[in-house]
Amino acid sequence: MNQDSEMLEVYTEDNKTKIGIADRGVVHYCNLWHREIACWVVNEKNEILLQRRSSNKKQSPNMLSVTAGHVDLNELPFEATLREIKEEIGLDIQQQELIFLDTFKAKNPNNYHFKYVYLLRTDKKIEELTMQENEVSELLYVSIDKLKKMLKEPNTELTFAHQYYTPIILEKIEKYINKWLMKTHINSKLYCYESELVIWKNIEL
Repeated sequence: MNQDSEMLEVYTEDNKTKIGIADRGVVHYCNLWHREIACWVVNEKNEILLQRRSSNKKQSPNMLSVTAGHVDLNELPFEATLREIKEEIGLDIQQQELIFLDTFKAKNPNNYHFKYVYLLRTDKKIEELTMQENEVSELLYVSIDKLKKMLKEPNTELTFAHQYYTPIILEKIEKYINKWLMKTHINSKLYCYESELVIWKNIEL
């Protein structure tokens, strides 16, 4: 399907009221407010999944991004996120696996949008993911530190490098990662404590 002929819902500037629908091309050309999603995928090593956009993409070809897309007609943001994840990287997940981070309002040239941002934690390795052939040409995991360095590069390949909300998103993700690390540490301590109890009981017997 021609992406420019894709129909999108148009909203008021406060994102509270749907006021109509329009072709995707018209939405962007006329700077009409619409909804988009982005999902940051983090693996067990706390690395972030990046995907290289296909050379066939009209916007930002061959650049690196996270899973993202538009919210279609009669679709809720979380539904769009589940759909994009399935289409772009082949993961079939449930709503409860998504962590909602925030919604951001952005005025970019020919792209006035509300970005609904989600976080997904997965144990899937690159070879277990399936790229959408006409959308994605490469998948890779990078550490948070590596990503921060990439964001500062003069000719960065990251599509989201200049978005005001990117540092905010990274800060939120790091908080979740710290929670996960703390939980892992506590569980490890509990396991060691329970193992010691078993050993002492065996000695007493």
